[in-house]
Amino acid sequence: MFGRFMRRAASPLVALLVLLSIAAPLGSPVVAQTPAPTEGTQAQIAGDPLTPGTTAIVHTLDGSCLRLRDQSTLAGSVITCVPNRQTVLVLPATTEADGYRWQLVEWRGQSGWAADEFLDPYTGPPIANSCQPSTMKPGITGQVPQNGGLGLVVWGGGTMAGLENTALAKNCRLTAVWASRPDGGFVSYNFSVPDFVNNEWRSVVSDVMAEGTPLLIVCDPPNAPISTRSLPLPAASAPAPVQTGSEPPPDFDARGAIVIDEASGAVLFEQNAHESVPLASLTKIVTAILAIEGAPVDNWVAVNDVDYRQMPGSSVMGIIPGDCFTLRDLLYGLMLPSGNDAALAIARFQAGSDEAFVNEMNTLLLRLGLTESHFTDPHGLGSAEHHASAYDIAMLSRYAMTELPLFREIVNTRSHVAVGDRELSLRNVNSFLSQYDGGDGVKTGYTEEAGRTLSASATRNGHRVYAVILNDNNRYATAGALIDWAFDNYTWP
Repeated sequence: MFGRFMRRAASPLVALLVLLSIAAPLGSPVVAQTPAPTEGTQAQIAGDPLTPGTTAIVHTLDGSCLRLRDQSTLAGSVITCVPNRQTVLVLPATTEADGYRWQLVEWRGQSGWAADEFLDPYTGPPIANSCQPSTMKPGITGQVPQNGGLGLVVWGGGTMAGLENTALAKNCRLTAVWASRPDGGFVSYNFSVPDFVNNEWRSVVSDVMAEGTPLLIVCDPPNAPISTRSLPLPAASAPAPVQTGSEPPPDFDARGAIVIDEASGAVLFEQNAHESVPLASLTKIVTAILAIEGAPVDNWVAVNDVDYRQMPGSSVMGIIPGDCFTLRDLLYGLMLPSGNDAALAIARFQAGSDEAFVNEMNTLLLRLGLTESHFTDPHGLGSAEHHASAYDIAMLSRYAMTELPLFREIVNTRSHVAVGDRELSLRNVNSFLSQYDGGDGVKTGYTEEAGRTLSASATRNGHRVYAVILNDNNRYATAGALIDWAFDNYTWP
């Protein structure tokens, strides 16, 4: 059974002093580090100069940043340090000094001299040297009737579920939404009717609304009960599997664990699954749901107040103030390397502040009818009040994987290159994807308080199940053993 779980020049001192004056690192995009000069190549002049008017990319051997100087010499004062994989504009001036060929370049409005051996011609995808975030902020703009009634608002873009969650966070339980038709008249979306009733809405407006969409919203008072339709733990799409085997579940040391079937939502195994405990970066499943539902994912996000260098020892994407990436790329940075910096950037872009985003996170729990969890931050590093049950995490995972194709794509991606105003290479730290045959998501987590946590999905013979493991040093093996047990002891109709 468990066999399916697979284990799959100048003197050295002079050279060092010269090189330390050229480069200073910005650290790894996976774990934040304190900058320290580490460049390890020798000065050289080789090849042709770069072509003025083209784009070049910083390329250092150890992730160092490249110093721009006010003069083409090592004696020049440092203006700034350009991060590794950042692109620069090549200006028409080249000279040689101190054993280097110096190239005049421009980066973020600043021009200076750089040693061109650390610059390569850039031939990759278009770089966003000019970040142009949308003028329409995410969320709802306008007066939301908090005590029930009608309100005319403008939606910043995203899904109907995102609109519903944002309104609920503002004490409006949506019962209907009206939008104008291109040819005149109005079309409505209703929340307490069978799904087919809204087919006309989907044919006119679509499931994902564009930013700047004017809407007339109809709200129930905040104390009104949420309708059955607005509890979108996906409705069962197939009957629950039947337990036909008698083999006992495997032993393990997790604090809490659960296995559920995707199609039916049925619980196939649970142990302490309703105890609410620290969950670490499994929190980011919620952050990703809100981001995908609540804003156009190809909008640019200008990073102003997040700096991974101020997060020592933290898992990070590697973003710094002045960076510009699409929300889509930030989602990859959130879910693959488990970027705590990406979580903060997404939260502040989406809701304007960490506190407002946390309100939306807890509103999502309310909307989905999940009562065993509470969040205080978008990344999972938080306080004693930040906790969740294995059951809630499993249902959140099922919701994200079934309702959001982009989420499903991201968490099954092994590596990704984020291309904003610079490139960042991202690697998925979820080893379950490679260790388990059929593994296709979802997220790992770790803090000292939470221990090692995992939400894992796997598909066999067309059936997907989810296993959530909380506080288990052998989380991958435990998840694999429980999933094997479920597939071996249940029969799907």
